[in-house]
Amino acid sequence: MGKVKVVAFASPLHRGRVSVPSGVDAVVYSEDEASGINVGDSTPVLLILSGGVSRMIERFAAANKIKNAVLLSYPSNNSLASALSARSMLEGEGVNALVYHLSSLSELQKIVNAIEAVLRINGSRVALVGVGDKGPIGKSFEDRFNARVDAIPMNTFEDLVNKVKVDEAKAFIDDILDRLVFEVPLDKLINVGKVYVALLNMFKVYDALALNCFPYLIKHGVTPCLALAKLNEEGKLTACEYDLRSLFLMMLLHPLTGYSGWIANINDIEGNLVRMSHCTIALNMVKSARVVTHFESGNPYSVSAEIDANMVTAVSVSQDFSRVFVFTGELVRSGSLGMNACRTQAEVKVNFDASTILNHAPANHHVIVPGNHANEVSVFSRLLGVDVIRYEKL
Repeated sequence: MGKVKVVAFASPLHRGRVSVPSGVDAVVYSEDEASGINVGDSTPVLLILSGGVSRMIERFAAANKIKNAVLLSYPSNNSLASALSARSMLEGEGVNALVYHLSSLSELQKIVNAIEAVLRINGSRVALVGVGDKGPIGKSFEDRFNARVDAIPMNTFEDLVNKVKVDEAKAFIDDILDRLVFEVPLDKLINVGKVYVALLNMFKVYDALALNCFPYLIKHGVTPCLALAKLNEEGKLTACEYDLRSLFLMMLLHPLTGYSGWIANINDIEGNLVRMSHCTIALNMVKSARVVTHFESGNPYSVSAEIDANMVTAVSVSQDFSRVFVFTGELVRSGSLGMNACRTQAEVKVNFDASTILNHAPANHHVIVPGNHANEVSVFSRLLGVDVIRYEKL
């Protein structure tokens, strides 16, 4: 799953006059050439190098019986105009055609890599750690994405943690102590290091994990928050509260943005302000991080940090994974804001009445990433057959 084939299209007038970037599998200059290109089972990515190629793309799509296609445009040679024309033509033929506009051709390989990673959600293998059953949401994920969701009982996970040697956990401890300011005792940090190693080892089998953290922290008196913060910094996507829906969004967002994201609760709204919080966040998203007690339990260790961003994108998904809800906004402030809530807190200013979120949010959790990525979320969600809804348009 996830293999793409990049086919570039240019008019005969541009043969020899337009640059063909590396990573292109085939270049088409005529309708006859278009009919002879076979992409097999690959997902086609169509790079529009010039204007005047819509008919070539139509012939190519018909010859390959294409149902889904990504059209990539860039700012020169009437590329975007031609991509929009081709999309309209393909949609008239029943093809799900998506346009993604590159800032330059040098972005091609990065976007191809992201497309391949997103497509690998189809057929992925995911573990819900610390639960006895995958539940209806797990079954929905399997059905929609032809995936496998395994439920790993808590006692099995505890056995894996107990088998981790102190020396194996030491690298985690050294790294955390070197970078974060601790405002709580360190006596239980070795336990978190072992949780980190146990989860890290599971990535030898699984593509992503979701941990049922509350039963663990209640029983052992220590939270896994720091372990998840470091794993997510490293691109080892791990959701807390065994939230498979948020994990899916992390799998979607990480290839597009480089961030696994911050799983955050919506705590309060006021006019166009949204206040959010949670006790763990990927460490590559933060600055001025402190380690404090966990909000609900008072146990160590949670992260209280400022988010290193000016703009953010927030995404949530329905229980059946058929609809993604998105908003973007200005990060007004973050860190410890005095809310009686989880330790990393943020206030986001949006361009719509925030009460819309109350009426339409599909879940309490939204996954937050730095930057404005609403367009990428829209394009790549649709590539997976998932509809996208913008809160400001509701």
